[in-house]
Amino acid sequence: MRIYISKRFSGRRLFLGFLGIGGTGYFTIKHIIDNLEGIERVGIIDTAYIQPIASFDGEQIRFPIEIYARNEDIFLKIDELPRGWRGNKLLKSIIKYFKAKGIEEIISVGGLTKNLQEDSSDMVRIVYNRYWSKELPYKLAPKNLRIYGPLAMVLLYSELYKIPAISILAFSNDTMIDPMAVSKAIEVINDIFGYEVPTDELIEAAYEINRMIREIDEFSEKGGKNIYT
Repeated sequence: MRIYISKRFSGRRLFLGFLGIGGTGYFTIKHIIDNLEGIERVGIIDTAYIQPIASFDGEQIRFPIEIYARNEDIFLKIDELPRGWRGNKLLKSIIKYFKAKGIEEIISVGGLTKNLQEDSSDMVRIVYNRYWSKELPYKLAPKNLRIYGPLAMVLLYSELYKIPAISILAFSNDTMIDPMAVSKAIEVINDIFGYEVPTDELIEAAYEINRMIREIDEFSEKGGKNIYT
């Protein structure tokens, strides 16, 4: 892994998320980067473990792993993380790097299957390691919850490197991208860290998806004709 810095930066908190249940972690970080005033890209991470992919957003070329910064906060956008030991090794190197940079907290975001949801008002849960000392007004994740994949590795390495860490887990649809879950995760981040990242577009997208699903269900219940013939 090599990190190419385009602008000097420092920070106290590191935010990151991954594609997983509902795409919640990844799209939360991406939405914040796209909508948080004053944020800018300060670095790119290169590794042989990911595919050579780039995208053009109309203004600049984007790469699979990028570092963004605003004041004392750092946001790591990870479009793709290699599976297995390569991904684990990469995350370990990243967290070790930011530990050396002086990071004091790690905030990760992920999705939580709705099968564990108590009711419709139960939208977000949190889990934290033993070094996190701040009290937060949110319910803890269900007892005996198993966390898999890169989110588990972030919690592991933050524990091993003695970095206070918290995971914000929003109840999400586990079969498709869930913009409502993303909006709830962002609302928690806004509340805890004093941001004002807008969520209107996400909520509108969620309502539109639900409307389309209802129309499809109603069509199916009425015995509609096969749409493929």
